[in-house]
Amino acid sequence: MPDTFKIYKKDGTKVTEGESPLTITGIAANTQVAKGDYQATRVVGGQESSKVDIPAFETLPISVTGVTLDKTTADVEQGGSVKLTPTVTPANATDKTGSWSSSNTAVATVSGGTVSVKADAEVGGTTEVSFTTTDGGKVAKCTVTVIEKTEG
Repeated sequence: MPDTFKIYKKDGTKVTEGESPLTITGIAANTQVAKGDYQATRVVGGQESSKVDIPAFETLPISVTGVTLDKTTADVEQGGSVKLTPTVTPANATDKTGSWSSSNTAVATVSGGTVSVKADAEVGGTTEVSFTTTDGGKVAKCTVTVIEKTEG
């Protein structure tokens, strides 16, 4: 029968047990954990060893796996604007930042997710607005098409 291990918090609460390797869960990403905040024991033949301090460590960041925009297409009047909102996955990713770009700045520019169509943009003109995550370079796109400004 293989050896098993138990991990405890410094207050004595058991966190997990099983065969190596074990994972400590419930600690936020990029967290510094001090030596002795967690302790480990080895169990051989039903006998548990003395607790040993786990060295200091930092938890890993949670990587971005994808991104979407709330719209994949938008029709916007000449001189008008539309707000796009990115959703980064997983929801608890460490770095949800990113950058915006417009493939055709003669049609529209984008800043902070707000797409501003030029007043003199050609009706039927298009631009592809993209949000690219800083972590992982994941990209979400929305095609913006210029429509004629309505009177009134």
